[in-house]
Amino acid sequence: MADLSAARRAALARLFAGCPDRLLVQLETLAETMTGDRAWILREMVEREVLDRRRRAVAFGPLLPLFQPRADGLEGLSFPSSLPARLWRLATQKEPELLSQLDRDDELSRMVADRICLSAAAVLRDRPEAVWPDGPAPAPEAGPEALADCFDLAALARRAVDHLEAWLGRPGPEETAELKLLLRQAAGMSPDGATRLLEILFAWLPDARLILRVVAHAAPAAGRETVISESELSVFVDRVVTALTRRAGEAAAFDPAAPDADPARWKADLDWCAETLAEIDVSLPVKAEGAWARAVRQARVKIALRLSELFSAAERATDAVLPVERTALSGRMTRPTPRLDQAIEPEASRRARALAAVLGQVRGPAVVFGCEAERRHAAEGLTGRLAVWADEAIERLNDGLAPDETTARARIALTGELLGLIGAREAQRTVRRRLASSDAFSGSGATSGASRRTA
Repeated sequence: MADLSAARRAALARLFAGCPDRLLVQLETLAETMTGDRAWILREMVEREVLDRRRRAVAFGPLLPLFQPRADGLEGLSFPSSLPARLWRLATQKEPELLSQLDRDDELSRMVADRICLSAAAVLRDRPEAVWPDGPAPAPEAGPEALADCFDLAALARRAVDHLEAWLGRPGPEETAELKLLLRQAAGMSPDGATRLLEILFAWLPDARLILRVVAHAAPAAGRETVISESELSVFVDRVVTALTRRAGEAAAFDPAAPDADPARWKADLDWCAETLAEIDVSLPVKAEGAWARAVRQARVKIALRLSELFSAAERATDAVLPVERTALSGRMTRPTPRLDQAIEPEASRRARALAAVLGQVRGPAVVFGCEAERRHAAEGLTGRLAVWADEAIERLNDGLAPDETTARARIALTGELLGLIGAREAQRTVRRRLASSDAFSGSGATSGASRRTA
């Protein structure tokens, strides 16, 4: 049987070890379609790597999120992504016969997994240079000793992850007692044990705000804020409140009419802040005079004031694209009527669109910021003005009173677009339907209008 040299095997092993999981699965599928002795050897090596990763995921499972940066950008404990593979090789080389136990799903497999994690902790303390990647020295709170402490807590973390879903909901007395017991056990293992365990749970949460629920369940109801602020739980509340302050400031500084404005990002910031404020109100009631309460209150007021400014600006910008002129009624009496001889100014229409969209975008978040009534009042006022202006403009268009029909139609179409942006869908459909139907009568309307003027 043709074989591969030791050097080639070693090179392939290094190549497979560096492949991401997705690519390794593709290689496994490709190897299954190949024939020949060397293809069989290649397939065997790929299958061995896949099995090795599966076992590693079982053993290191509770800690694996620590090796990925947080997607939401919040501060959190994390380590280089290359460490699990290096640690696994060194932690399992003395007792390879135990690895097959990880293929089962029972108490024995958990014991083996915890044992391997303790071996990994020992490697980090005894031979950190063998596993830690080259580069700048890590900070002590994210270095080899900190990671070793996390591996010491693997058994507790494994239990905690199993209960995490319950803690994020409405846990019963037994689930709450289990959380407090795990934190006490972690604190008994090392001075920073409880914090490390919470860091592991924090890494498991794609939505950082959910840690507030865990924190709330971990603290006694009486004097909750005081207990949290003076314990290892406070750092996680600080992270969420700090992120709230930052994103609220960015949302308050947003100008939707700016040329480089990103409404999608602004809406995401606004939604995040609204959801965070709601989560704090429900999960973690704070004292009115506390630092967290002040930060939360300032964030809410800052955004509310900015939204109020935008609502007023939307009304002014919309009025700017609804030109009117005085039309005689009888004697000296006049009334304002739509003016249809002015071309639309691109900058004015762009600004009106951008600010009108704000009224539609913030319909949900405005409730949390306490300005929904103001938003609704502005939206209803604009809906009325836009609908009335469009209605009269279409009547004048049908009567042949528009000096430039193309310009008039463009102006009326803009009012329909603005109605849709502020959320008045029914009024928008009415304007569009009437504008479309006026096409069929534009000729006869113009003729009759001219006849009336001649008469």
